[in-house]
Amino acid sequence: MKRYLIIVIMYLAGLSLFGQFSMDLETGLNFSGYNDLRIPNDAVSSDLSLSEELDSPVVWTSRINLHYRPHTRHEFSLLYAPLTINAKGTVDRDIRYQGETFSAGDEIEAKYRFDSYRMQYLYRFPNQRGIVRALGVSLKLRDAEITLENSSTKASKPNTGVVPLIGFEFGYAFREDLDLVMKGEALASPYGRAEDVILALDYRINDDYSLYGGYRILEGGADNDEVYTFSLFHYAMIGARIRF
Repeated sequence: MKRYLIIVIMYLAGLSLFGQFSMDLETGLNFSGYNDLRIPNDAVSSDLSLSEELDSPVVWTSRINLHYRPHTRHEFSLLYAPLTINAKGTVDRDIRYQGETFSAGDEIEAKYRFDSYRMQYLYRFPNQRGIVRALGVSLKLRDAEITLENSSTKASKPNTGVVPLIGFEFGYAFREDLDLVMKGEALASPYGRAEDVILALDYRINDDYSLYGGYRILEGGADNDEVYTFSLFHYAMIGARIRF
């Protein structure tokens, strides 16, 4: 994966000769909200909360977002945002997961992995100092897996799929070099939903460098015959944008 990411970066760097290329590097702390599951989604499987019934630690996360603007009105982006939560604890009842039984009182180690890869197109409106700045569409590839394990039993459920999302960016300019920005992607349907949104202060150092910091929310899940899983994560994030 790292090799392919380097190839993409080099390719976009070449494209920057014919447009503007920029890169967002973001890092910060991830706090678990709810993280509920029932897999498979049937009457036999158990409901389990990885955040309330198990101990889910605060974790350090990072993401990289590459942008290419061949024209002032058009922006194409690629995102890589990995996330892994290792939770553990004991539950005072048997847990049925993926056809396996985890006995009451045995410590359960849970690994929740949700890696996101996204392609996005945004149309940027002429007034980039206005409130509504961009609207577009995204394709999100999720590479997810939830594993439960104790001293005698292990079960895992991988899940990979592509989800369409609506992209947006809104802002308010306090002054020439300081903006309040809300941007992200979201969509909901009867079978599930996904939201990844940041609210941040963006400080432009010069034409090449910006710093930003704020709050990000990642929420969503699915409810179908195969799985029931919904999760909410809070982020305290800082980041930098570099323009080439």
